[in-house]
Amino acid sequence: MNDVDVLVIGAGPTGLTAACEAIRNGLTVRILDRKTSRSRFSKALVVHARTMEIFESMGIADQILAEGTRFAALNVNTARRRPVRVDLLGQPWGDTSYPFWLSIPQFVTERVLEGHLATAGSEVEWGVAFTDVCDDGERVQVGLEHSNGLRETVRARWLIGCDGGRSRVREAANMRLDRSDTGAIFVLADVKTTASLPEDEGHGFLAPEGLLLIVPMPEPGRWRIIAHIPEAEASVPIVINEGFLDDMIRRRSGIDFGSHDVAWTSEFQLSQGLADRYRCGRVFLAGDAAHIHSPVGGQGLNTGVQDAYNLLWKIAAARHMPESHADALLDSYEKERRPVARAMVRSTARATRVLTARKSLIRELLGLAAPTVLARSLVQARFGRGVGMLDIAYSRDSTPLGTARGPLTGRRLPNPCVGIGGRLYDHLAPLGFTWVVAECPGMTSPRESDPRWAGIPVVYISHAEFEKLSGSTGLISTVLVRPDRYIAAAGETPEAVLLRPSIDSRVA
Repeated sequence: MNDVDVLVIGAGPTGLTAACEAIRNGLTVRILDRKTSRSRFSKALVVHARTMEIFESMGIADQILAEGTRFAALNVNTARRRPVRVDLLGQPWGDTSYPFWLSIPQFVTERVLEGHLATAGSEVEWGVAFTDVCDDGERVQVGLEHSNGLRETVRARWLIGCDGGRSRVREAANMRLDRSDTGAIFVLADVKTTASLPEDEGHGFLAPEGLLLIVPMPEPGRWRIIAHIPEAEASVPIVINEGFLDDMIRRRSGIDFGSHDVAWTSEFQLSQGLADRYRCGRVFLAGDAAHIHSPVGGQGLNTGVQDAYNLLWKIAAARHMPESHADALLDSYEKERRPVARAMVRSTARATRVLTARKSLIRELLGLAAPTVLARSLVQARFGRGVGMLDIAYSRDSTPLGTARGPLTGRRLPNPCVGIGGRLYDHLAPLGFTWVVAECPGMTSPRESDPRWAGIPVVYISHAEFEKLSGSTGLISTVLVRPDRYIAAAGETPEAVLLRPSIDSRVA
């Protein structure tokens, strides 16, 4: 048997993020995948602002940016109204270094993550299948089978199932995901075109014949085609070729697309579901193993990465805490991330139902209403940030660290430019907690070695900057920021924030 802190099953974006974050947080890790090699299909295509912030903290944001294409705009077209152009780069994102959606094929994101993992001294073990797990309360014993038939048992402190919608880890740990089909059939194709289209802008067509999305890909001249086929039957496969694509695109958009060099196609029926639990003892679920949903909005890959990022700092911090406090911290993973997934599943299901309505009258009404709504600047601003996942917040009651709860608790810390130089995140501890404190004129700041700070680094910003990022009217001047850049607690003083000594320099 081999001992390891964390065993990750599944080497997609979620599993790779989990493995990389385990190492960054000082844990030993193995990551396995039953496939014999990485897929070359593009699959998910969008990385959003909040995920880019995570990649920045991991040290790979520049590589991801170099491989992707920023969406400059989304053009929404209907049969009876003038097109609406949503200028994504012109929206008041304000508090992030990544005010855009990034088009990048999933296999490229995985390649960057896998390279980062290799730099950290680890690698994916391909062709190794998970078979079973036994949790004795102190460790898990995990059965594995290699592609050559060799069987192995691994002992790990924690097992993380990132093995997709048909998760074997979920099944073995007696966790359940009830999947339901929406009845909507979609086709995807990555294809080149002879049409002249701006290569950094997406196009959506709310046509009576059905939804059509034409999305730019980083490779010059190549586009992702996404289309709902209302008349399709699940029992009759669709032949997705140049002729099918050109005819469908012409009828819905009027564009003579000139499809050629079709690299990848897929036909699928949308389904959705949410796991009943994210944790069972020493077994966790993340990514598609925990939630499946419509691809509307490109949330899936991003949510999985954010799951892993939320979980791994907690596993690392739990090592230094009393058992009861550690359990509360680890339980907060489900308390925080499952409601996010539940809301996402519901919202994407609602959007999908509207966009894929079988009755052509409903599709025509949508085509009349959507341009009017999307033309409003406030709607566009909320649309950009909302899909960019910058406004996701956790319940104040989910914070388990013995800190004072207040209106800021559970919110993402904004990342504005600050007077001390650069953006606020540039000054936070790369691992662990950080204090962010409003510095008032004439104020004598306690030294960072002062016991009241509990050994946690302190960042001072101006009172005006603090009020702007917190919305505070002066009652709050101190916030404690978690390793994932969410606010753990806020108050007038550090003594008012820390209610018990479970947060100290070791956890931080």
